[in-house]
Amino acid sequence: MDGSMKKTLFSLLLVFSLFLSACAAGVSATDATPTPYPTPVRKTFTVQRGDIVVEARLGGRVSPQAVTTVSFAMSGKVSDVYAQAGDTVKAGQLLAELAEAQQLKADASKTAVEIRRAEIALEIARLTLEKYKAENRPSYDVRAQELQVELAEMSYNAVLLSLGIDPESNQEDTLEAQVAMARVFAPADGMIISGVSVGRSVNPNSPAFVIGDGLQLEVVAQSDANKLDNEIREMFEGMTVQVSPDASPEVKLTGKIRQLPSPYGTGPSDDKNVYISLDQPASAGTYQVGDKVTVTIILASKTGALWLPPDAIRAAGGRTFVIVNSPEGPKRIEVEVGIKTLEMVEIRSGLDEGQLVVAP
Repeated sequence: MDGSMKKTLFSLLLVFSLFLSACAAGVSATDATPTPYPTPVRKTFTVQRGDIVVEARLGGRVSPQAVTTVSFAMSGKVSDVYAQAGDTVKAGQLLAELAEAQQLKADASKTAVEIRRAEIALEIARLTLEKYKAENRPSYDVRAQELQVELAEMSYNAVLLSLGIDPESNQEDTLEAQVAMARVFAPADGMIISGVSVGRSVNPNSPAFVIGDGLQLEVVAQSDANKLDNEIREMFEGMTVQVSPDASPEVKLTGKIRQLPSPYGTGPSDDKNVYISLDQPASAGTYQVGDKVTVTIILASKTGALWLPPDAIRAAGGRTFVIVNSPEGPKRIEVEVGIKTLEMVEIRSGLDEGQLVVAP
């Protein structure tokens, strides 16, 4: 092959290579063009008008109305419990005792021995004096024995005082009272509403048992611990409630809150129960002791209020607002909200009925 043919062939190959490169470049430019995506459409909510009701629902049980509480006279740990919630008890019945009762009983036995020893010494001195008189002993023997009696009496009284016992009191009653400090007894006939459990630490300021009158029934209701403070702060004693037995939800009873825990009511702060007096008397068709019930309490209500669902409302920087569409684009509008439920939030100002709000 001569030189001219080689040059011609080289030129053809060069032109072909350039053509292939141009084609490849064209394909790359086409693939790099982005594919357009549709603009997402946000959900909207309509400002509506309606009635909003905020309710609290509490689970409860029909129980005898509390008439008295019982506390231990000393601090300690409960070792034995002889009456449970729901038991009927008689006045004077032993309900529970502390672990410290064993030590108190041992101390009382030791004390009784010391007192008895002093009593025996005094009795021997007195009997000896009587014997001397009966035998017509010389007056100096009688007088000496009288002094022995006096010494024995002084020793006896000293023993009592050292043990913290009044010489003028009944020693047996005093010893029993010391042991009784670690025990609690029913002050009257009734039914146990609540009581301590074994192992619990108690003190004179904490009720060990609550005893009720089986003829006077009420509802003892408990709120969800996570909602307790928020719900109870909206309640007041004398507030009207509705009660339905769980076994017969179609039965609608009415009642009033009798007692709330302090600081919201007159009850103790450590008792988180809500006590409710029922308007209807107990019967087979209404309620009986032990029935589980559901208590409905209307905490707040608003008729004809503007509202939105909670999902439509935003909060940031201490401000509450919604987003609406406008000719200039999305626009923030601050709103004032009122009462709330899981489905509805009252709109007090900032929006009009029928206005559309864009979801966050």
